[in-house]
Amino acid sequence: MKKVFVVPNRYMDSVMLMGVAVRLEERDDVRAANCGMGTKQNIDMLRDEGYDLPDNITKNDLMIALECDTEADLKTAFDAAMSTLAGGASQHQRAYRDVSELEDGEYDVVQISLPGKYALKEARKAIDKHMDVFMFTADVSLEDERALKEYGRDHGCLVMGPDAGVGLLGGVAMAAGSIVNFGPIGIIGASGSGSQEVACLIEEMGSGVTCILGTGGRDLKKAVGGVSMKADMKRLDRDENTKVICLVSMLADREVMEEVLREADGLSKPVVAVFLGADEALYRGHRVTGVFNLQDAAKACVRLAGVGGARIGWTDQELEELADSCAKRFTGTKKYFRGLYTGGTFAEETLMVFRANAPDTVMHTNRDNTKYAVRLKTHKQSEGHTLLDMGDLDFTAEAPHTVFDPAQRLQRFRQELADPEVGLIAMDIILGPGVAPDPASCYLPYMKERPDVVYVCAVCGGENDPQDKKRIKAMLREAGVIVADSNYESARLCAAVCRKLEEH
Repeated sequence: MKKVFVVPNRYMDSVMLMGVAVRLEERDDVRAANCGMGTKQNIDMLRDEGYDLPDNITKNDLMIALECDTEADLKTAFDAAMSTLAGGASQHQRAYRDVSELEDGEYDVVQISLPGKYALKEARKAIDKHMDVFMFTADVSLEDERALKEYGRDHGCLVMGPDAGVGLLGGVAMAAGSIVNFGPIGIIGASGSGSQEVACLIEEMGSGVTCILGTGGRDLKKAVGGVSMKADMKRLDRDENTKVICLVSMLADREVMEEVLREADGLSKPVVAVFLGADEALYRGHRVTGVFNLQDAAKACVRLAGVGGARIGWTDQELEELADSCAKRFTGTKKYFRGLYTGGTFAEETLMVFRANAPDTVMHTNRDNTKYAVRLKTHKQSEGHTLLDMGDLDFTAEAPHTVFDPAQRLQRFRQELADPEVGLIAMDIILGPGVAPDPASCYLPYMKERPDVVYVCAVCGGENDPQDKKRIKAMLREAGVIVADSNYESARLCAAVCRKLEEH
């Protein structure tokens, strides 16, 4: 028995809804559960799964889709879902409807996932209570973003976001972040997945981080001026536990990046900077250690901190031998690479590595403002060698981000496998307490059915993430997947395979 309960005008963020659906499916009286907002894609998906829905659902309406044996079970499960959403899942939780309800000093950080016009008001209230702000909300104007960040800076509070996807404070992971061991390196990132990758690689090499301060992806735009990154650097320079500071971003406004580097020159601690896509000239004349990929950023941090140093990555000889082996598996009509990425920074780093290591390979993508690939006619259909950023609005405007719900990427994965010309598929697998509880197993049956295709995955996650990184890697390898130590290594291998195919 299937039923969709519609709660009018009840906005909830996708992270919370994913968690509620997981809890519902753990119940003995629930066969299946799906929670989401009333977007067209969510409505179409539920109808495809056999649910009846009214025609007047709007994107602001909450949908709780349940499959149970009886009407009574449906009602009981729905009541449990609403209780969880109201904060009643645990006796240790308390629900608040407004930041002003908080007692001064009761908390020191607030995570905000509200529509923009409400998020800004609540953020200012939090700052007035001397709380740091982590804002997952994205729909905020650049002018409002700068004003909020300046307000936070002037009141001595962190403003992480808007559109901050990753954070780590006091050992607590926020949004899509990972739980990483404590250590001497502090990370400030205008790139969520990039910051998470650097932190997890630092842990992999035997060190750790004091924090990950996500600024949101627009902080280094000219209109915002790097307000958060500059304020965060000063904060970490004063922090006695932080010995090395790491700055992570994709390429941004040149003047703002220069301002940030000049600020870094005046700090008392060593600084590592990775602005993906930057040239050597950007770092010239500055005290920072400038690097050009996420893996090298992690290695530089560990070296400067003097803690850790375990090897990661393939040697050049190992890479060439592995690429030769992969290229030999391209038989029959197989000739193309397809990349399905959830992290925008992983997508951009991979495109950069292809351009540097396989310059004759023409790559297609749905990413805007990249000089490393040709724009696809439509994101719905791949062309030749294609790399998709599935965290882009093309895919997230009408569906949950694939890092929270792998359903959309699984659908595209199956579409790519149906193309007889596809011989190599690469993906990032992102872990963390706030993302999909099982981000990999859905692909394994299809991989095992098609062992003729080469699969390459990089797993970005911390040792303490609930998905169990070692288990995920072992599961992938058992299915025949090549598991790279990092996204950079995954990209190097895929580029080497495509280069060999071009040569022959």
